Amino acid sequence: MDVITLDQVSKYYTKRPALGDTSFIINKGDFFGIAGPKKSGKSTIINLIMDFIRPTSGTVTVMGQKASARTLDIKRKIGFMPANPCYCDTMKAIDVIKTAEKIKGVKDHEAVLSLCKHFNVDKNKRIGSLPLASRKKIAIVIALMGDPELVVMDNAFVALDSDTKNKLAHYLLDLNKENVTVVISDRNNELLQQICSRIAIMRKGSLLEISEKKVLMQSDTRRVSVKTDDDLSALYTLFHITEITEDNGYISFLYKKDINDLIEALTHYNLNDLQITLPSLGDALVRYYEKRLEQEQGGV
Repeated sequence: MDVITLDQVSKYYTKRPALGDTSFIINKGDFFGIAGPKKSGKSTIINLIMDFIRPTSGTVTVMGQKASARTLDIKRKIGFMPANPCYCDTMKAIDVIKTAEKIKGVKDHEAVLSLCKHFNVDKNKRIGSLPLASRKKIAIVIALMGDPELVVMDNAFVALDSDTKNKLAHYLLDLNKENVTVVISDRNNELLQQICSRIAIMRKGSLLEISEKKVLMQSDTRRVSVKTDDDLSALYTLFHITEITEDNGYISFLYKKDINDLIEALTHYNLNDLQITLPSLGDALVRYYEKRLEQEQGGV
């Protein structure tokens, strides 16, 4: 069953599109991630799904209804968390949550209080005194209350502490196991890689690729991390390795050729540690961006 459909959707604010001619389908039970840097189109897609903005062209359909025409009943089935939640500064957090319960028709207040406890919401503090991380905890509770069939979160993990990130990730995974459709955007590519089953890769308002995570990670490229005091410049020259980073004593680079040749070459060095892993989603993003840049510059 199609839960969300974007059919040739574009959104213009200026001559350059915030989102250009984009089409994809999110199915029932998907855990769908939207990855990309700032101003890549992630939030534009989320706002179109939620009907906070209207497309310049094309059609957005959510749960079988055009986004701009969906009924209150459909809206109540959607749990939404904005990137930057804004509430009345003078209200207490618990009052904001109770108001959301009434609007969404949620009757199980004890379940909502349980969510507040799980995500450590400061219920009795006024909104105006709370930082973004605390306001996002309130937004998490509001999004997850009332057994939503679809959860949509924009910049889901931004500003959250590591404990809350882990709690939210596991909670969403548990919901998804119950066939709840989850759509999240975020800048944390590694976390998206861990939890999402399908990932849309965005750049400058363009959809570069939608792929299942396991397909995205299938590659002959490997991430190599080496810990050594030896000079590896000859190795870099031999294998034409150019993009090299250093972190916590490790030298790291992407390797795209026969891994056995590299291992043979490394036997000539005194290594303290060697790690060879599949590339991360961040690495995959770089590859897609490089391909698109080649196309834009007239390459093959």
